[in-house]
Amino acid sequence: MLAELANVFFLNIPQERIGVLIGKNGETKRKIEEETKVKIQVQQDGTIRVEYNSENPESYFKVRRIADAISSGFSGEDALRLLDDKLVLKIIDLRDFAGESSSRLKILKGRIIGKDGKVWKKVEKLSGAKLALYNYTLGIIGEEESCEIAFKTILKILKGAQFSTVFKFLESQRKSLEKGIWMSREEKTDEF
Repeated sequence: MLAELANVFFLNIPQERIGVLIGKNGETKRKIEEETKVKIQVQQDGTIRVEYNSENPESYFKVRRIADAISSGFSGEDALRLLDDKLVLKIIDLRDFAGESSSRLKILKGRIIGKDGKVWKKVEKLSGAKLALYNYTLGIIGEEESCEIAFKTILKILKGAQFSTVFKFLESQRKSLEKGIWMSREEKTDEF
């Protein structure tokens, strides 16, 4: 396999998240390598080097998505779910809403989590997507529809919408999804 590997790229994962990429006893790294046919090397300086076969370019994108998920706070197990092509990852940079203000960033994180985690749990439950928060990023993993519903809901929260309005939106989106009539913004645009 190694003789066939022709291309190299480097992952930009925070130093404190490299252990998540490796996993317990190297399990996460091994699973990524097996499923995507890449070779991952964590070098002495913390740089993560990935070799992949140029005839298998989709492995590049899968490994990047998994690395992005880990960088945004997901566990190795959750990030590995992205090996399934039906799942997508969306990342929101909270600095787009807080600027450089650390106090504003803290307020936004508090709104997303809610008292005792109630907002967070409700968004996950009703959207069907999984959320992760790390530093200034919020990651969302789920099927396309679920991910889009969670994404839109979080954007409403970040823009300061009242929670009652946000939850009504979330519940209506969930009902549409359950009835099989939910359409993405792109599908609605194509139709008209």
